[in-house]
Amino acid sequence: MRVKDPAALRRKRKNRQYTQRELAFLVRRSQTAIFKLENGQMRTLSEDLAVAIAARLGCDWEDLFELEENEIVPKLTPGEISTSGLQGIASGRSRKGVAA
Repeated sequence: MRVKDPAALRRKRKNRQYTQRELAFLVRRSQTAIFKLENGQMRTLSEDLAVAIAARLGCDWEDLFELEENEIVPKLTPGEISTSGLQGIASGRSRKGVAA
């Protein structure tokens, strides 16, 4: 998959009031990966990551990402992405147990 508009991805994240670090934690990637996606340094990403980011940002994956020519449209079932990762963020815990 490919990022349609890196700046739009950043705007969506900021509208949801997530830091890059928080979004990275929620989609189980590094803050550096989110930074690179938002700055156009990493234009392609896996289907799983695209769907996870879109779900966390509350939008359809088609709003932020586009398929490359040889890819198949991902199917996402309701409840596939859980919100359990939000509990650690809300309580101030990060992935390594250090305060955010």
